[in-house]
Amino acid sequence: MAMVGLACHSAPPAPSLGAVTVEVGAEGYHPEEIGVRGGEVAHLVFLRNTDKGCGTQVVFPTLGITKDLPLGQPVPIDVTMPTSGRIAFTCGMGMYKGALIAK
Repeated sequence: MAMVGLACHSAPPAPSLGAVTVEVGAEGYHPEEIGVRGGEVAHLVFLRNTDKGCGTQVVFPTLGITKDLPLGQPVPIDVTMPTSGRIAFTCGMGMYKGALIAK
């Protein structure tokens, strides 16, 4: 269940083991892109830290997953990655965008 960071300067590397915390702020998701080994389970924890913006939900459209994000409460979500490709996630209104990217 190891996770590797995306080779991108805007996204910090993901921890090698354990969950990746995705902070949900007034500007969107941080990190926006998360590199995950293909075929592995991505352990994510969404944490909304503001009541501003449209981050009250996270939606994984292709997986049929919608979760409410209560302010200040961690919400764990596990996603099994395909061997290649990406899985997008958005806020409930589709304004905030992020993705898991199989490496």
